Amino acid sequence: MRVQPAALLGTSRLCELFNEGFSDYLVTMQLSEVAFRDHVGANDIDLDCSRVVIDDRPAAFALVARRGGAGWVGGMGTAPAYRRRGLGERALLAGVAAAAERGCRELWLEVIDENRAAIALYDKLGFEVVRDLIVWSLPAQGDSVPASRPVEPEQAQAWIAAHRVSREPWQRADETLDRVRARGTRFRGLMVERDGKVAGAVVYREDADLITTFQVAAIDDDVAADVLLAAAGGARPLRLANAPDGEAPSRALERLGAVATARQHEMRLGLGSSGLSPGGRPGAPRSSG
Repeated sequence: MRVQPAALLGTSRLCELFNEGFSDYLVTMQLSEVAFRDHVGANDIDLDCSRVVIDDRPAAFALVARRGGAGWVGGMGTAPAYRRRGLGERALLAGVAAAAERGCRELWLEVIDENRAAIALYDKLGFEVVRDLIVWSLPAQGDSVPASRPVEPEQAQAWIAAHRVSREPWQRADETLDRVRARGTRFRGLMVERDGKVAGAVVYREDADLITTFQVAAIDDDVAADVLLAAAGGARPLRLANAPDGEAPSRALERLGAVATARQHEMRLGLGSSGLSPGGRPGAPRSSG
């Protein structure tokens, strides 16, 4: 049994292990190799920092992303044949230690609220729940579309950055949008006005059968509803992943009849200078100030 950097396994085999680990997950999580590479690239997953556990073959993994002093767990799991042996915990602990050694002061993750075993593990390791995030799916409305004006996505993103009420979750952060844009995705932007002033904005991707929202902000629930309906255009369903519970976009989507397809806990682990205590446990969580 050994633990090694995920980079040594190679992307193709790592993708296979990822799909094995999520083969019976609560939601579908099976990625093609292209989609897996996109996941790694868009979210700044550091494969030299990430860890895999090798038994007679690859058995468990923990993918760790890094941006400055912050890290994020971009997936962890164990192949079904190797479960209940603590291998996933071992991979995660090694990834936490590697992140701390590279200067991370905090580590974030999201976990579906029904995944009790994972929540218990994260709690044991010192992660604390910060907020709940909801994955919303809004069916095509077919109604009249609220008035809006198209803008360059960078303009919409700048307005959102100046008016958001909380930090974006990792997969919708400004850095992620920059990486996704650099990988060839074409975003669109819209703004909604009230009394001659911008009151809401959205950055989204338009596909043939779905509108995927990346970022959205609005001054109130009514504007949030209008800007999301304008992006959807009446003819296609809209998806917004990891929207903070209780904020305007979530309240607006609930009012519009959107379905909450998943609810996740966003959790944070504060890291000490070494990341792990002498006993092998992560350092006590610290305030982010």
